[in-house]
Amino acid sequence: MKILRLYADADGESHVEDMEIEMETDGPSGRVSPVWPVKDVIFREIVPGGSADWHPAPRRQLAVVLSGEAELEVSDGTKRHIRPGQAFLIEDTTGKGHMNHWLDDEVHEFVFMPLAD
Repeated sequence: MKILRLYADADGESHVEDMEIEMETDGPSGRVSPVWPVKDVIFREIVPGGSADWHPAPRRQLAVVLSGEAELEVSDGTKRHIRPGQAFLIEDTTGKGHMNHWLDDEVHEFVFMPLAD
C-alpha cells in the first residue's frame, strides 16, 4: 500500500514522495500493517473555494481525504493532485511547508491523526 509523505530537508525545503507501507499478517481479513500509535483523531471541514497558503504542519500526523479534490504543492515546486481516499504522512513541521489549492466547489473533509511521540 502506498501513501504520500510530506517532509522537510535540513535546509527547510519541503518535498513529497510516495511511501510504501509495510504489510505483515496475511490472514482471513487480509494483510495488516504494524500499529501506528496516534494521540487523537481530528475531523476537519474546509469550505469551498480558496486555498491554504504556505504553512508547515503543526505536528507530525496522518491525514486521509474523505471528500473534495485539491492540488498540493511543496516548496521544491512539486505538485500532486489529491483525491478522496488519499492518505498522507505529514512531517514537514519546519521550513516553508506546503500549500493547497481547492479544485472543486464542495466541502472538503479530512481526518487528521496526530502521531504519538
